[in-house]
Amino acid sequence: MDNIMKCTPLGEQKSLWLRKTLLIMKFFVLFLLLGTIPCWAGVAYSQNVKMSLDMENTTVHDVINAIEKKGEFYFTYNLNQINVNRKVSIKVENKTINQILDQLFSKSGIDYKIENRHIVLYKQAASEVEAVKQQKSINGIVADEQGEPIIGASVLEKGTTNGTITDLDGRFTLSIGKGTELIVSYVGYTTKTVKIGNQSTIKIVLIEDTKTLDEVVVIGYGTQKKSDVSGSVTSVSGDKLSKIPTANAEMALQGMAPGLSVNFGSGAAGSSATLQVRGVTSWKDDDGENSESNGPLVIIDGVPGNMSYLNPEDIKSISVLKDAATAAIYGSRSAAGVILIETHRGTMNSAPKITFSGYWGLSAVPKRLEVCNSAEFVKVRKMALINAGTDESRWPKYISEYERNPSQFADTDWQKEYYQRGFTQKYNIGYTAGSANSNVSLSAFYSKTDGVTIATGDEKFGFRLNSDVTRGKFKMGESVSYSRWSADLESNSGFSSIYQVTNMEPLAFLYDENNDGGYGGAISGMGMSDAGNQVAFNKLIDNTSSNDYIAASGYLQYEPIKGLIVKFNASRNMYFGKSRLFKPTYEIGAAKRNTMASLSESRSQTTNDLLELTANYDKTIAEKHNLSLLLGLSQEENKYEDLSASGSDFENNSMSLMGHAKSNYSVGGTKTRSALRSLFGRVNYNYMMRYMIMASFRYDGSSRFAKGNKWGFFPSVSLGWNIANEPFWENLKETVSMFKLRLSYGALGNQNIGLYRYIPTLSYNTHALNYPFDGRETSMGYAITAFPSSDIKWETTVYKNIGVDISLWNNKLELSAEAYIKNTRDMLSSRNISLATGYNSSILVNDGKLRTTGFEMQAIYHGKAGGLKYDLDLNLSHYKSVLKSMANPDYLYEYGALRTYVGGEIGEFWVYQTAGIFQNQAEVDEWNTAHGYKDQNGNWQPLQPVAKPGDIRFIDQNGDGMLDTNDRVKVGSGTPKVSLGFNINLAYKDFDLVANFYGDFGAKRYNYTKYQLERMDHVFNYGKNALNAWTPENPDTDIPRAVSGDPNKNSRTSTRFVENGDYLRLNNLQIGYNLPVKYCKKMGLSNLRIYVGATRLFTITNYKGYDPSTGSSVGQMGYDYAAIPLSRDFMMGLKFGF
Repeated sequence: MDNIMKCTPLGEQKSLWLRKTLLIMKFFVLFLLLGTIPCWAGVAYSQNVKMSLDMENTTVHDVINAIEKKGEFYFTYNLNQINVNRKVSIKVENKTINQILDQLFSKSGIDYKIENRHIVLYKQAASEVEAVKQQKSINGIVADEQGEPIIGASVLEKGTTNGTITDLDGRFTLSIGKGTELIVSYVGYTTKTVKIGNQSTIKIVLIEDTKTLDEVVVIGYGTQKKSDVSGSVTSVSGDKLSKIPTANAEMALQGMAPGLSVNFGSGAAGSSATLQVRGVTSWKDDDGENSESNGPLVIIDGVPGNMSYLNPEDIKSISVLKDAATAAIYGSRSAAGVILIETHRGTMNSAPKITFSGYWGLSAVPKRLEVCNSAEFVKVRKMALINAGTDESRWPKYISEYERNPSQFADTDWQKEYYQRGFTQKYNIGYTAGSANSNVSLSAFYSKTDGVTIATGDEKFGFRLNSDVTRGKFKMGESVSYSRWSADLESNSGFSSIYQVTNMEPLAFLYDENNDGGYGGAISGMGMSDAGNQVAFNKLIDNTSSNDYIAASGYLQYEPIKGLIVKFNASRNMYFGKSRLFKPTYEIGAAKRNTMASLSESRSQTTNDLLELTANYDKTIAEKHNLSLLLGLSQEENKYEDLSASGSDFENNSMSLMGHAKSNYSVGGTKTRSALRSLFGRVNYNYMMRYMIMASFRYDGSSRFAKGNKWGFFPSVSLGWNIANEPFWENLKETVSMFKLRLSYGALGNQNIGLYRYIPTLSYNTHALNYPFDGRETSMGYAITAFPSSDIKWETTVYKNIGVDISLWNNKLELSAEAYIKNTRDMLSSRNISLATGYNSSILVNDGKLRTTGFEMQAIYHGKAGGLKYDLDLNLSHYKSVLKSMANPDYLYEYGALRTYVGGEIGEFWVYQTAGIFQNQAEVDEWNTAHGYKDQNGNWQPLQPVAKPGDIRFIDQNGDGMLDTNDRVKVGSGTPKVSLGFNINLAYKDFDLVANFYGDFGAKRYNYTKYQLERMDHVFNYGKNALNAWTPENPDTDIPRAVSGDPNKNSRTSTRFVENGDYLRLNNLQIGYNLPVKYCKKMGLSNLRIYVGATRLFTITNYKGYDPSTGSSVGQMGYDYAAIPLSRDFMMGLKFGF
């Protein structure tokens, strides 16, 4: 077993080196924090503290003393240089120390420097004094086109480093030379140069510049101008995500980026979304590996991370890398795409700022299914028994008892009791500051959400600290975060919760004080079903989980020469998981009893360590040739271990610790380790922003493969041509400012397979493995029972991508379209081996192939009409994934109505086709005369021998006269033909509106809940449609007759239960009001926004189930297996800063 655990190709010495390096990193981060905190704390104090002085005909010395008494500053100066006995008068009110000192030493030849709380006074050089004499003071205000002040705009004297930023009213004061020019700039506005004459006051109006919107995008290990990108990248700003109230960052992304699918398997507490970039990338026999192989790599601040634990308010920007050209730099982990996330880090030379945001809301399920009440249930059940010819003496007792005295039964609305109106709340607080050589960002959050189902909910909290320090040519920084996610989960007795709720007879009582636990259920002796009281299960069973996520990273950067940056990065991410499931003793009606309490618990820990060294060189030659070179080394190690235990037979339900169990003990655990070592590089070149080329490679070595197959090489190249920058396009530039063609090709690897597949594995006592000793006694032991798959190697996905980007009317309208093909080869699939080997099993081989094709389109319009500003974003995407080959050409994966097979699309619905309902016996006889077969004795066997009027007619597709699985037909798949996102942002004066729509079109849904409610044969509750079942008096219906036992198998998997899955949903609607700055100032705030909103306000769909968006697993898309629906939320919130 030790040999198994030491299979990493890195070796024990290298692992020791890794641990030592991580220890150094810990001290590095500690000293970095200690060095950073004084930097930003000091600047925070000097820029934040304000004071007032009113001193007439006094000395400089007295003013200095007054400042030291009022604040925490202290002065240092040379008495031979500074005349502190000079007479002065000063009157200031609520001014910063800089403003006071500027006035005190104006035109005196004295300057100052502030370090934390220490102020040093010194005499200016002669040249500086002369320059001061030539200076004048200018007062101004910077505003936008609507006259609103711009806070934090940069005002710089041209040709110098002399500058300032505007205050809360957009005002500034600056001493400048005579006849100089001011350069005024702010993010999102056109930079303006203003010549200053003799005036002492000025108003400067900045015009919004759409050219700056999303100008820079984040790519792997760097950034790039959007106009220079030749690969496929989509960016989403954190500002957009922050206006979607959620504690789940993945949920906020739905519909924001074309090609990115955000799917929800369930709306239950503790659930998270699954992400896919451009459809299916890999297909394996193992469902778990399918999920892992098709999820994108998530990089948070340069380190692989988990988006589920990230606070959406911390996000600055998200970039989705969708083709090989952009993703290949991440090699074997990037075949399914890459999501790069930047969090807020603060900016240098920025005043301290504190922000707070919070929201509160109510949530509930948008709809409930219509099911029968007690009287209707008894009516349909009685009809089913009569149609089956069941003698009345054999009917369940509750039918006659109910007809005799209905009051002795309940009329429980189980959905009403099960679903709850939950309360949700979330709070965020953030702090940012920056000095001349450092910056810091600190944030914390807390959220608590009640589940839409009784006794469920989840809770999250965490914090993040980011900071950077620059010292000459060195720069260093760190990111530290912690998040905890705990949940009270759904509990059941082996069936789906929704199955229990919708199928439970309304006759049963919710509570029964005579039962152990106090809850009711099926009534003894009444012949009721074994459906359970889901409310009782949720309240009695303790089913909880908690996960802690800790991420710490630090970097050291050195710039030896201009343009060359060498960077070392080290990180450690740790996940700690915990789950507990305690089932007490209970009696829930006649059918559900638990006479022995049981407990199962588990603990797990995952540790990811990463070391990276990169060198990046940027150079512009002759103002025409722009070159960027990247070379890097990476070392990653992943460790996982878990421990689980279970036991039962507790003294009572209050004694529920594992040590209290008396019997049925079981303990298990696993421990794994894997490693990845990489060399990577990239070359970026563009000529005058016309012609672009980007080439990259990654050379990965993985411990998941055997010697000889450990290493994989993954190159890519992309080309771009911005025709709009050609000289011949000059006359069209006013209309079409960018017309860029893109083309890319490359290969991406996939190492997401199970560990230790290439070496023999040992099993304990499988197939009665007994070893004899002394010729008499035998003992159980280990043996190799599975043949190793020693030749497995990398999967490779080859991408081809072509695209075009167009910008019109000074970037008011941005258009993009692209098409792609990705072919995955060498996919793992199972191949049977000969029994002669001594193993009754199969091996994995790289024989599978998958092909995914698709296209994407996006249109963004930035408009303005009077006082109204608006941004409209429409995006469309389509993909289709087809399994081209597997080791077994007859390979078939089935999940209910779903099939995946060689030559077909991933996850197709194959069902029996119906052809209406038999209206009379003549139709039945005619059908069975025409359809059937002769058996070996020559006797005619009709196709549907037991069919009666009211039964469904099924089509014999292959004409063999029998109905079996060969007669199923393809009716579509759960994968939408088109996915749509439409995002609206409006702003009118102080009001704003955000609306986010999302929809899927062309997909099918298999409604399993409908299957359960309209089977028409069982003993559980029915849907309301059952009241419209076929009878001779009600022939115009598509609901077959109710008949106990279902002799014709009307409930078989058929087109009855496949529905159109098209839907369009308003995911988020928010209306906000921004309090004018002049009122905010009176409250001591820089800004204040209040809003009301709703999530999933409405859904336009013909789907009859709870939610058309559920069912998201790879290969099971569109299969609605009684999933808990997503909630509809109404909320209000606020955000302010100071």
